[in-house]
Amino acid sequence: MAAPKETRTDTGYEFRAAAEWAELGAVIGLAYGGRPHSPAHSAVVGALFEPKRSLVACLGGRPCATLAGYALDMTLPGGPAPVAGIGYVAVAPQHRRRGLMRELLRRALTALHEERGEPVAVLHSTEPGIYGRFGFGLASQVVGLSVPPEARAFAEAPDTGGLTLDVTSPEDAHAAVTAVYDACLPQRPGLLRRDAAWWRRAVEDEPADRHGAGRLLCLVASGPGGEARGYALYRLRPAWERSRPRYELSVRELFARDPAAYAFVWRSLLDTDLAGTVSAPSRPVDDPLLALLDDPRSAAPTVRDQLYARAVDLDRALTAREYSAPVDVVLDVRDAMCPWNEGRWRLTGGPGGSAACARTGAAADLALTAREVGAVLLGGGSLVQLALAGRVTELRPGALRAASAAFRHDPAPFCPTAF
Repeated sequence: MAAPKETRTDTGYEFRAAAEWAELGAVIGLAYGGRPHSPAHSAVVGALFEPKRSLVACLGGRPCATLAGYALDMTLPGGPAPVAGIGYVAVAPQHRRRGLMRELLRRALTALHEERGEPVAVLHSTEPGIYGRFGFGLASQVVGLSVPPEARAFAEAPDTGGLTLDVTSPEDAHAAVTAVYDACLPQRPGLLRRDAAWWRRAVEDEPADRHGAGRLLCLVASGPGGEARGYALYRLRPAWERSRPRYELSVRELFARDPAAYAFVWRSLLDTDLAGTVSAPSRPVDDPLLALLDDPRSAAPTVRDQLYARAVDLDRALTAREYSAPVDVVLDVRDAMCPWNEGRWRLTGGPGGSAACARTGAAADLALTAREVGAVLLGGGSLVQLALAGRVTELRPGALRAASAAFRHDPAPFCPTAF
């Protein structure tokens, strides 16, 4: 996606491509309370910066609102596909409530449409109430877990299968970690393919962000032949209770090739010396740990929103993925932000095959907005749930449950990569 050409509005704001990361960084720092980014962090995020995809709004030549765009490969139901990542949508405090965010998003989405760029756009939201009005739907959720010492028992003793454990730095374990992650990549929607720059972002370890914890550590589980089968990125924060160690262990990321390795990695973390509570703030909403623990209630699972998605071009977005069950449905879609998506579309497809989506004059089966389409694009949202909330209307009896089953994906989507 090339950024739109420089233009000026009647309010005096001009919109143009961002020349360098520093233009975005200055506005982002103000929007997030004036905390400056360290040179190390700026280097990490600056290496990901794509000027042709990023926008700034300026007044008097001074940047006052930003949008960063990224060309990403994300697993959708059926396999990896190109998506457009959107991040760092920020407005300087003195320029809020002037429509700058809406205009930046409109320009970015219009450019993707006009250039036949990625058919799906995705973003993480600092505030969940913002992006629904721009057609982004809640596409994935995460669960936060906090396992106290008394709740570490597993329902069944796992078979470790001769696995061995090593603890080292993420840098020293890079080859092992990337091999495991790449093996897991096709299995779960929402996972991003990571090149060297995105891996640096994934293992970034700024001292200012440790909040009293130690450096980032990497636990690697290997099989009898030495092949890495699972890993966890985590850190420990010292804590004492009545002169006894109760360190807080926080898990940033955990992946494994198979159930035995998955259980072994978790068992190793829960048995870490000095550790009291073991927490994982962001895990898949269907994380197997909830089935491993004998007492999942005491892990205090808390569900929250994670990734938001929207169709840039409805037909191409709906045919970029596969479907879990046969589907033949006519959707009546409303989309104020991307009016080219408005109207009735017939979607057909099924498991293991390609889908088709085209405009139709046939009677509609379901009526919904772009926001609801975005919520089910990755297979995480439920059309039935949205209908019960009054956000999807069934116009043909039986169409709702059939379409909902086709859109859903197991396992649930999950995106641990910040962008």
